[in-house]
Amino acid sequence: MKFVDICCGIGSFHESFAKHGMECVLACDIDPTARATYEANHGITPVGDVYDLDIEAIPAFDILCAGFPCQPFSNAGQHKGFDDVRGTIFFQLMKLATHHKPKYLIFENVSALVGHDHGNTFATICRHMQEAGYRIAHKVVRCSDYGIPQMRKRVLLVGVRGEADAASLLDFDRFKKTVKLSDYLGKPFEKDTAYTIRCGGRGSPLGDKHNWDAYVVDGKEYRLTVEDGIRLQGFPQTFTLSGSLVKKWHQLGNTIPTIFTEMLAQNIIRMEGGTEPPAPCPGS
Repeated sequence: MKFVDICCGIGSFHESFAKHGMECVLACDIDPTARATYEANHGITPVGDVYDLDIEAIPAFDILCAGFPCQPFSNAGQHKGFDDVRGTIFFQLMKLATHHKPKYLIFENVSALVGHDHGNTFATICRHMQEAGYRIAHKVVRCSDYGIPQMRKRVLLVGVRGEADAASLLDFDRFKKTVKLSDYLGKPFEKDTAYTIRCGGRGSPLGDKHNWDAYVVDGKEYRLTVEDGIRLQGFPQTFTLSGSLVKKWHQLGNTIPTIFTEMLAQNIIRMEGGTEPPAPCPGS
């Protein structure tokens, strides 16, 4: 199967989908540092602005993946939604879907999207997907329920063309697994589950509401390393990040953990009648 990776970031969808033999025919992201990381790890150079895409020139594809910008809908932002230019990227995605009619649409965002503007934003998104011919389903998922000890939550919104049950794409029950932070990172953390990795707040004192990278290990303060962050977002130890230290953490804070994209990849294979893959092993 072929997929396009829009607002691709450092390539969580690519990391999981390519591992199962799926081919990326286009990646796109506005951030030049993320594009450099993507190219270094996945061998594809993403294009830049999604609004500059020649939609008709894109090769045929089966799956449209997109982690469109979360800032317009995030609790940490100003909640501008579709009034923010970044919030309108969804409509550009639907132009792609309407023209190419891929079988699967897979969108991810902050969980706050579901309740943004009293649910009106999410209802608008769902309506446009349905009007384009897709059966839809959504689920709010948390890393720590599936083997990565991090509090991070995301909403997954999927669409499937035809008669298939979209909800089955989000049936993750067989993947449920609890792992402690100490076991996952190999250090005696006092805390069992990591805070959500974010773009801001790094370096805040222990106990500060903005802190997410400081922990107590062996009775002393321990700060997560970039390597820890790569593992906690589910990428392999061989994964490399481009740019300065600040930009590396920014990329990690913006990515969807690979445990979510891995489960989606395996469910697509199952829905297509393929051989059941082994259970995911994030960060190996």
